[in-house]
Amino acid sequence: GEEKPKGMGPLKGLVEVTKESFQSEVLDAVSHDVLVLFHTSTQKTSQEFAIYWKKLVERYDALGIPSVKVARYDVAMHQIPRDVEFETTPAVVLFPAKSKTPPFPVFHGKGKVRPIMLWAQQVASVRFEYPNDTPHLDDEQREAYLVQIKDRDERVNAERAKKREERIAKLDRGEL
Repeated sequence: GEEKPKGMGPLKGLVEVTKESFQSEVLDAVSHDVLVLFHTSTQKTSQEFAIYWKKLVERYDALGIPSVKVARYDVAMHQIPRDVEFETTPAVVLFPAKSKTPPFPVFHGKGKVRPIMLWAQQVASVRFEYPNDTPHLDDEQREAYLVQIKDRDERVNAERAKKREERIAKLDRGEL
């Protein structure tokens, strides 16, 4: 049988863009910015990146930010649209609502959910806020993360206090 490209199936909050729908879905969008993942479904690096994109789609959907539409474009199936430039796939490109003239902002950085979300917020033409500094985490994950940070801070502070006491004791004994 014919091999289907690996990756994700249909996902709530994700728009699958094709060469035919690119104009209407991306370039004609004037009320929202469109964050597009250009990927090659037949390529390992794109397949590995798919889990991060899925998580990003889920987070934008959960946060309900109306000014950002998240999309995906498979360059294994469709020719790269004119005026769109990036070096390699996977590539994340933002198409601003308020400017359809190239060059379009391309994400350069660690291909993880939080850095992409923070970058999108910075380059967006329609301003929006996240509820906190961990938009990539849901409430339960954020809770666990904050507990981890608190535990780490307490541990670090306890170690510092102990070293300070040891220094003072040495000073008192005339060893320093």
